[in-house]
Amino acid sequence: MMTLLSSNLFPILSHHNFWDSKSQFQLNVDTYDLWVLFAVESGSFSYRIAEVEGMARMGDVVVCPPGFPFHRSVIDAVSFHFIGFTLDSVSRDEFSLNEREQAVQQQLSESVFKLTIQYRNRLADNLNSLKQHSGYNEEQKLYWQNHILNDIWQFCRQTPANQVDELADPLIEQAKAYIHQNRDQDISMHNLAAEIGLSPVQFSRRFQRSAGLAPSHYLSKLRIDKAKSLLTETHLPLEQIAQACGYNNGFYLSRIFSKKVKVSPSEYRRMHRV
Repeated sequence: MMTLLSSNLFPILSHHNFWDSKSQFQLNVDTYDLWVLFAVESGSFSYRIAEVEGMARMGDVVVCPPGFPFHRSVIDAVSFHFIGFTLDSVSRDEFSLNEREQAVQQQLSESVFKLTIQYRNRLADNLNSLKQHSGYNEEQKLYWQNHILNDIWQFCRQTPANQVDELADPLIEQAKAYIHQNRDQDISMHNLAAEIGLSPVQFSRRFQRSAGLAPSHYLSKLRIDKAKSLLTETHLPLEQIAQACGYNNGFYLSRIFSKKVKVSPSEYRRMHRV
């Protein structure tokens, strides 16, 4: 019996795109001819596929089968990899193409549409590698990207559906939601830890384990992501963007932004304006 994450199925990459700090999807719902995979680097978005709905954030992988409406909406400016692929079978001689597709479709009710990858550093390395290979020709680039996709696919197979919820730390999820909602305000991580009943050390360790970042770095990333979005999608001056992102002034935002993004806000705006 074949399932979405069956060991005898493997992906063959068709195309890959990376979207940086996207504040909204061009379409709120879309249906694809291929399987598609959304791997989130930062930010978050809500989604619904068939009767399954949820929220995807950093470290999550969302897979949508062909022919299924993919409803989605950005919550926080999201940076993600969009990968289109087909599924093939190791035992392809035992099934016709139509039989393989029918077998997969019949198991969709048992499929996992979203997975939180346990080995986040490995996932981050894979996603970073997907954006490289600039010196390769198209054939070489496709080869290495497909190799990376298969590595990610193996991680998906190693994360059973009944383990996904167990990976989430409810207290840290509560803290992350608070940080998201108040990222433009002064946030005391010490007070936030006390609010959810943890010592500062416990809070920091559990947050790092859950989010892959220290709490202060997580907040900084949210603010920088929002600044990126405002730089590319508005004509607001830097001083107003700084205030909207929780920074005291444009000079401080410029210093932090340049350190994190490796280009100044003005240069980033120039490079990403469409």
